[in-house]
Amino acid sequence: MNRKETLELLIEIEEAIEHFEKKIDDAEWSNEFGFGLEFPQVRKSNDHNIIIYGMCIGRLNERFTKQLNTLK
Repeated sequence: MNRKETLELLIEIEEAIEHFEKKIDDAEWSNEFGFGLEFPQVRKSNDHNIIIYGMCIGRLNERFTKQLNTLK
């Protein structure tokens, strides 16, 4: 993988991280002001999804760091 491909991959990983952060924000908003506020099952589902999205972000951060180290 050349340097340009690695940089493109880093950008894609960063976009994926931003996507999951947006999904976390949406789920937290739902729990505070939306359906999660009124329906316990929706709140439980949102809480579970927030945990899963956080794990995805952690894995993407590991992958980002690994790819970043290949540039050095």
